[in-house]
Amino acid sequence: MADSLRAERRGRAEPGAEVGSRWRVFVEWISPVSTLLGAGIGVGATLPADRNRWRRESAESETATRRQLYAEYTAALSRVRTALHEAARTADGPGPGSAEHAREVRARFLAPGAYELRHQLAITAPPEVVAAARSAFIGVTADSEAFERLEAENDATVAELRRVMRRDLGVD
Repeated sequence: MADSLRAERRGRAEPGAEVGSRWRVFVEWISPVSTLLGAGIGVGATLPADRNRWRRESAESETATRRQLYAEYTAALSRVRTALHEAARTADGPGPGSAEHAREVRARFLAPGAYELRHQLAITAPPEVVAAARSAFIGVTADSEAFERLEAENDATVAELRRVMRRDLGVD
């Protein structure tokens, strides 16, 4: 082999010297090409995994947001119901039908924030949940004077809302 290198340096190529030259080029390039190929395979394998992880985390975040909103809304409905019940039962306050009583009922109705949360639900939740939320809202905010008569119906509409929300969250 030393003779072929000397001959190559002098400009004379011995038989088979060309093959040795090609082999050296191959050996020189195999390492960078292998590195690039490995990097390409590595990136190609991690991109789908990262995309799947991002989708899963995004879905979990959306579910957590809806879960929090659903809990806040049902709690607000409960507070509205209690406030309206108290307004209907107050004997020492303004009489039903008076302007002052109407203001008190309105203030009690707005204080828990159910109305605002209902609008947030309309943006975040699927249509089935929005429809159930509206139905529960209407049921809970029915005329406070007829509260006793409608209490069972109100409970049913809120229970239906909870059922729809739980199904949307995959808890059912």
